[in-house]
Amino acid sequence: MRDCYVAAMDKLYMACVFLCCASVVVMTILIAFGVFSRYVLHIGAFYSEPLSIFLAVQLTFYGAAVCYRADAHLRLEIVENAVSPAVGRILRMVIDLLMASVSVFMMFYGMKLVDATFFQSYPEFEYVRVGVVYTAIPIGSLVTLLFVIEKALVAPKARASAFVPDDTSERAV
Repeated sequence: MRDCYVAAMDKLYMACVFLCCASVVVMTILIAFGVFSRYVLHIGAFYSEPLSIFLAVQLTFYGAAVCYRADAHLRLEIVENAVSPAVGRILRMVIDLLMASVSVFMMFYGMKLVDATFFQSYPEFEYVRVGVVYTAIPIGSLVTLLFVIEKALVAPKARASAFVPDDTSERAV
C-alpha cells in the first residue's frame, strides 16, 4: 500500500513540477512581451501583467508543495543535526504535525477566500473569476498535506523516490 501511495505522490509531484516550470516559462515570455510591446511598439499589452499574477499564484502554492516534498524548503538543519537521532525523530514528527496543521488551516481559509471572491472578476478579463485563480491555495495546501502524510507514513530511508534526490549535500539549507 505504501508503494502505491509513494508512486501516486511521485506522479502528483511531477505534475506540480511541470505546472511550476510552465508557469515560470510563460510568465517570463508574457513579461518580456509586455515590456517589448510597451517600449518598442508603444502599445501596452493589457493582459501580460494580470496573467503573470495568475501564474505567480499557481507557482507559489504548488511550488511550496514541491519544495516540501523535495526537502528544498528553508529550514534550520543545524538544529536537527545538533540533537540526538531520537530527539531528531521527535522533532521531525513535530514538524510534520505543524505542517499538517498549516495545510489544513490554508485549505479551510483558502476555501473561504475562494467563496468570498468567486463572483468577482478582473477588469482585464471579465470572464475570469478571482476565486478561480485562488483555488490554487486550497488545492496546493491539499497537495502539501498529501506530501506530509507521505513523509509521516514512510520511513526516511524508504522515502527514496525516482524524482527526489537522495543526496543531502545538494539540498538547500
